[in-house]
Amino acid sequence: MATNKDDTKSLLSDRQLFLAISKGSHEAFHQFFDIYKKRIYGSLYKMLRSHEDVIELVQVVFVKIWENRATKDPDLSLDAWVFQISKNCALNMLQQRARKLLFEKQLIDNLKISEDGEASFIDKDLKQYLNNLINDIPERRREIFKLRYEKELSYKDIAEQLNISENTVNTQISRALNYLREKLGKELWAVMLPLITLFSILKV
Repeated sequence: MATNKDDTKSLLSDRQLFLAISKGSHEAFHQFFDIYKKRIYGSLYKMLRSHEDVIELVQVVFVKIWENRATKDPDLSLDAWVFQISKNCALNMLQQRARKLLFEKQLIDNLKISEDGEASFIDKDLKQYLNNLINDIPERRREIFKLRYEKELSYKDIAEQLNISENTVNTQISRALNYLREKLGKELWAVMLPLITLFSILKV
């Protein structure tokens, strides 16, 4: 019977805490953060298995909680609501990972160096345009991009060579790829991807 009272007391405490948060109390939100940060970290790590990704996503989860604080039914389990948000955020990141891996596989499969190292059927002006896009990428990001697609180094090898984290490598490569897709446009990128060799893109 004592356990039930303790559980009720804990539940009421959660309700009161989130009621304050729903009204915009930053103090209550800080308290909530201290209580839930380790729990959220643990649940996310089980899904992602990456400390750096989890640290980044924990922040996203708390932002989502704050943004949706006014829409939560105070009668619903706070734990269930919090961990549903955490799960959705983790699934989104896993989907992003999958899309990125698929895109990289297509990039590596289609941008293979031909036997003579040239792709003479590609218009010189277009090759120069692509070279210019690569050269417009910030120097450090360009270096990481070339190590990945010219030298075909893994994220881990790039991180060790440049003395940076794998998360930094991931972020810089993602930004470089997004930049190229944005500049080329979806239709042009789809047409050129099977034709352009990695050598012709990166060769200056």
